[in-house]
Amino acid sequence: MSKSLFTIRSKKHTKHPQIIVKVSRTMFSSLGLTHSKGRHKHRNKKLKKNPNPKDNTKAYVSRHLIEDFKFNYSKAFKNYQLSNEDIDELIKFLQSKRSSHTDASTRPPPVYFKH
Repeated sequence: MSKSLFTIRSKKHTKHPQIIVKVSRTMFSSLGLTHSKGRHKHRNKKLKKNPNPKDNTKAYVSRHLIEDFKFNYSKAFKNYQLSNEDIDELIKFLQSKRSSHTDASTRPPPVYFKH
């Protein structure tokens, strides 16, 4: 098994697997793994292969980024592995998400009070 670019951990309070996409000193940014196509009008992105080798059902990844403290996540799942196609799709998705937001330095400061 090759080393993956992303690790998969679960949230301690929900026990739900998450793909860790960004690591800072005290925080993780993650996308949730699920078997559901979506919830209400929010559609999840289908993965080519389920990262869990013991599960052959369809797997989806949430399009909603979650940021939380590291201590709210469990240890990494050693047996979960994303396929190369899924890694490429996740990278494209994350780059499109990043480019869709404007750079903070070019954004005007917020106006809280009008004089």
